[in-house]
Amino acid sequence: MKEIRVETTHRIRLCKACGMCSKNCPAQINIPEALGIYEEYLSGDMGILEKLDEMESSGKPMDCIECGACSAHCPNGVDVKELVRELAMMQSCQRLIPSRHGRQKEMGR
Repeated sequence: MKEIRVETTHRIRLCKACGMCSKNCPAQINIPEALGIYEEYLSGDMGILEKLDEMESSGKPMDCIECGACSAHCPNGVDVKELVRELAMMQSCQRLIPSRHGRQKEMGR
């Protein structure tokens, strides 16, 4: 598990936040912001995933249509689509996990 975290962190750090992926994203996801949240999560901040719903961009990782435009436009060759897919799955699961107060999170938020 630790090896996977280290490898994923390495892939994220290849991103230089140039914004080419986001400029070409039809879902309007701020991918550098999302990858920053992912990196914080991998460093051990499990609660950081809540920030995915609070991203300023109109698109969130769950809105990804997996078209691959982000990966195709990455000048560093990062498989951005795969990283966003992983984040989308975590964002989706986060909504199903009981909150600290024992209730499920609201599906719309």
